Amino acid sequence: MEWCSITCRALVVSMVLLLYNMLLISSPPAAAATTEAQVEAEAEALRNSTWWWYMENTTSHHCTWEGITCNTEGHVVRITYSYIDGKMVELSKLKFSSFPSLLHLNVSHSSMYGRIPDEIGMLTKLTYLRISECDVHGELPVSLGNLTLLEELDLAYNNLSGVIPSSLGYLKNLIHLDLSFNYGLSGVIPSSLGYLKNLKYLDLSINEINGSIPYQIGNLENLTHLYLHHCYFFVYNLVSFFVVLGFLLISRKTRKIQTKEIPTKNGDIFSVWNYDGKIAYEDIIKATEDFDIKYCIGTGGYGSVYKAQLPTGNVVALKKLHGWERDEATYLKSFQNEVQILSKIRHRNIVKLQGYCLHKRCMFFIYNYMGRGSLYCVLSNEVEALELDWIKRVNVVKSIVHAVCYMHHDCTPPIIHRDISSNNILLDSKLDAFLSDFGTARLLHPDSSNQTLLAGTYGYIAPELAYTMVVTEKCDVYSFGVVALETMMGKHPGELFTLLSFSSTQNIMLTDILDSRLPSPQDQQVARDVVLVVWLALKCIHSNLRSRPTMQHISSKLLTQSPFLGPFHRISLWQLNALEI
Repeated sequence: MEWCSITCRALVVSMVLLLYNMLLISSPPAAAATTEAQVEAEAEALRNSTWWWYMENTTSHHCTWEGITCNTEGHVVRITYSYIDGKMVELSKLKFSSFPSLLHLNVSHSSMYGRIPDEIGMLTKLTYLRISECDVHGELPVSLGNLTLLEELDLAYNNLSGVIPSSLGYLKNLIHLDLSFNYGLSGVIPSSLGYLKNLKYLDLSINEINGSIPYQIGNLENLTHLYLHHCYFFVYNLVSFFVVLGFLLISRKTRKIQTKEIPTKNGDIFSVWNYDGKIAYEDIIKATEDFDIKYCIGTGGYGSVYKAQLPTGNVVALKKLHGWERDEATYLKSFQNEVQILSKIRHRNIVKLQGYCLHKRCMFFIYNYMGRGSLYCVLSNEVEALELDWIKRVNVVKSIVHAVCYMHHDCTPPIIHRDISSNNILLDSKLDAFLSDFGTARLLHPDSSNQTLLAGTYGYIAPELAYTMVVTEKCDVYSFGVVALETMMGKHPGELFTLLSFSSTQNIMLTDILDSRLPSPQDQQVARDVVLVVWLALKCIHSNLRSRPTMQHISSKLLTQSPFLGPFHRISLWQLNALEI
């Protein structure tokens, strides 16, 4: 009986071992099939994202695409998206749940827009997440709290709103948290942030965060960098007073650390970025051989512009102030003003500020490089002007409209450029247009008189500024009208203004004022677009600012067909002026 029991047990053990070995033998193919299916799912998600739109017609493996890194099994572990050539792409188009192995996601300084989807919380292996300097808006998803392995979270320089979710307190491995320059984040600082014991860097500045500072923040023993400026805090008891006092001590410690770590030559204020973090000051100096004249591509009253290729391969434009300008309070104010404005706004038709350096010995901006220079230079060049055909010229005007309309109607408070001219419209290699030079830009506060000193370029300044000295959005509208006419005429419309003031517009034909270097538009749709642009431009240069349309009105009109006024060669300026907008 005992022998039978032992034998039965042995038999059972043998059968279990046999089944186990069978499972071991059969498992690898199943796992391999699962891995293969997952890799294909990741590839399909990338193809459908529209992020890599320029790869639509390629058959190359997704792991070879720029910005994609895979592990040995073919799973995507790193995604970097930094394309800024004018095509806006939506953040939520990428199916985040398809990338269970993803460790690193960086879409900073790109043309990304939209909301951060809740699905992002499914990237549970993520250690690095940067979605800064984009056009991302809406509230922070609570699901960010699922990313418990995250070490860096940077969502700065966006348009985020709502409260900071308390679920961020679950990110126990977090070292770097930056939510600054969103302007719309509100409510109180969640006390749960005090549980982030590994946190070294915390920046919540330039937001609408208010209330009291939670005492739990004092638990962050590793914190060396804390920025809370331009938020709205109050101290409601003695405990909070000492917490605030502790913050001040931390700030003093931070300043000492920064002074020790950053050499003086790097500037008092030095902020330069690329797609993967900081660019060293030394890289700028090396790329230009300390701003050697051979890299200079233009000079003006504001300083000189240099072309430089950085170690990353990116080509940038550096606008460096002249030595004597650094000592002038006016130029310093202009420099700081451009940093403030361009750090706030993000638009596909506004030149991208990549960084800047402010120092008593060296002050410069870093922008995306625009290969074709200014609109003025292109129109002045006989060969390049021919390349800028009617379709491209209409698109240049539309781009300016989109940019200025965004500044006037989508920014709070509205931003007035004050110096829209053909010299400040830059064209890239594809002849796409970008508005630049925000040194004289102003925020239009509704509760202020908005009186100002005269600023702008002669020939583009609205006439009312000469006697009212009050800046309004209609000043930009006038300047835009001049540039739009200049684009169609191929030269500054000063002579046309003289003709309009001394003779009847009934005798001036549209074809007489258009750029004679280009043949008359043969396509009916192109002809209609040219008529539409000239009609709108004439309305914008009206001497009475109340009679000028808003940029929003102009934008809406560009979406509609221009009215039929008979054969193109018979249209007069009188007909266009008589037509109500």
